[in-house]
Amino acid sequence: MASGCRAWEGANKQVISSQADSLIKISRIWADFFPANTSNQPI
Repeated sequence: MASGCRAWEGANKQVISSQADSLIKISRIWADFFPANTSNQPI
């Protein structure tokens, strides 16, 4: 059972890291899509 629990923990970490990667990619795509919202705001 101990080895099964360790495998489950590893799978959970992989899922969390992949979700974080996808969030970062989405945020970069949004930044590229809407540059006016991030860099050209009026002062």
